Amino acid sequence: MLPNKTFHRFTITIAALVLLGLTFVSARVWAADEIKLGLLSTAGDHWPRWVAEDQGFYKEQNLDVHEFLTNSVSKAVQALSADSTNLLFPSNTQGCIVAMSKGAGIKIIAGDFTKALYYMITGPKYKKVEDLKGATMGVINLSSGSTVLLEKILAAHGLKYPGDYDLLTVGGTPARYAAVKKGAVAAAMVTIPTSYYAKDDGLNVLADISTYLPDYQFTVIAGNTNWLKSHRDITVRYLMAMIKAMRFINDPKNKQATIQSMIKHFKVKPKFAEMAYKEVVQDLHPIDNNATPSMKGMETVIKLEVENKGLDKAYPPKQFIDDSYRQEALKRLGM
Repeated sequence: MLPNKTFHRFTITIAALVLLGLTFVSARVWAADEIKLGLLSTAGDHWPRWVAEDQGFYKEQNLDVHEFLTNSVSKAVQALSADSTNLLFPSNTQGCIVAMSKGAGIKIIAGDFTKALYYMITGPKYKKVEDLKGATMGVINLSSGSTVLLEKILAAHGLKYPGDYDLLTVGGTPARYAAVKKGAVAAAMVTIPTSYYAKDDGLNVLADISTYLPDYQFTVIAGNTNWLKSHRDITVRYLMAMIKAMRFINDPKNKQATIQSMIKHFKVKPKFAEMAYKEVVQDLHPIDNNATPSMKGMETVIKLEVENKGLDKAYPPKQFIDDSYRQEALKRLGM
């Protein structure tokens, strides 16, 4: 039998070991689930993920989201197809659909912006779209969604490609803005709030794509199909966080917090973030409270791709969507 002091020390030691073991088990059980999230450029359509982070919706769902940024639609989709990233958000709808039509192992699991947030900016000497005949336009690449939208605007004003203008690959929104500002190209498509900076710099904003295409599924949430199947619970929890973020943005009482998220993450002037809030949230209303993809908007994307030879035929939009994850997220949220 152990002496009292020895027994006391022994008891304390055992208790400490048990507590340490419980702490280790607890840490292992409650460790946040990791998601490798692919990002395409940085623009206003990232607003829901900024809010999800700032309002603690990721933490609430026990998620550890690691972000990987690229300015190339094709590279972003390739990374998702190869499972180098698990999810892609915001994901270019056009790029995803074209890749899926060619057999890429990805699926759209929710919607994001149902309006295209693209504006045509030009150098000071161009006063109307028709003035761009014979000029060079800056694009991210020759086949991306923003390029298709640029061509749509120009075609509406009688300018066809090739023939009436040239295209020059310069990169994502920041690079295109810089190219127009320097005079390297005559015009380019940019998102908000970059269009506000353009006006401040004396450039012209000649067209808003939403007036040409009122229904357009601009961006979506997409995932690697194998990863989605093996990580269903994590996927559903991610969508729960995003749906809460979208509802948060659409609630007028959260106006200032929503604006602050853009200022913090996009590093923009407060006045531009306020302008973006008015134009996007209050006027355009592109964010669905349930992250529902717009079938009409996707049909528009598909139609444009058929016209531009990106797709061989007009596929039904539902072919590219697995809505089961979003439906389960809504059910868990009690919606």
